Amino acid sequence: MDSRSPDASRALESDRAPSVWWFALALVPLFASQLMRLHPHTAAGWLVWDYAGRIAALAILAAIPPARTVAYRREQRRISLLEIGVWIAGIVLLDRLAQWPQRLINATFPATVIGKYPHPTGWLNVFDLVFGLALVAASEEIIFRRLLRNALLPYVGDGVFAILVTSLIFGADHWWAGIGNILLSATIGILFMVMYRRSGALWPVVLVHYLVDLIAFSGVWR
Repeated sequence: MDSRSPDASRALESDRAPSVWWFALALVPLFASQLMRLHPHTAAGWLVWDYAGRIAALAILAAIPPARTVAYRREQRRISLLEIGVWIAGIVLLDRLAQWPQRLINATFPATVIGKYPHPTGWLNVFDLVFGLALVAASEEIIFRRLLRNALLPYVGDGVFAILVTSLIFGADHWWAGIGNILLSATIGILFMVMYRRSGALWPVVLVHYLVDLIAFSGVWR
């Protein structure tokens, strides 16, 4: 039985409320970089804007002490390395199987695709596969899984509805890449959030996110 008084519960919720503003602040540079990437750019220019938006978002969270406490907290892993491997294999397989319907949906609604991913070559491609995709995975998991989960906790709880809401918002962040990409991102986002809640730690989800993107962008599995 919860022994907290109504006043104490309201105080706890008011302490969490600023998390929504931290999340909104982190979205500003992300959205700005997405807008800039819509203009014609070389692959290098596209990546510079992408990296800049993500680094700026993480820097904003680091500069606000309460936000830093949430975004960069240490968490204890609750599942085995074997189970993490099973999650990785399952999510990677699902993502690969979903590529065909994702492309079909985008082809059916081409007007929804208003931006495209770059195709860097040479050393820039290697740098992006190693550093860039790691930055993508870390920034998106910190912002859309850990921070957003904390921000929405007073409003939607931490159950199924919270998983759906956070995943829909994550999918919407891919608004520029077509409705097929939005739906795929939202679906994968559900698995990422379920894995995060089960694992208790964010790093396994960052790892699977990175591997999903690495396989997709390296062309290892077509």
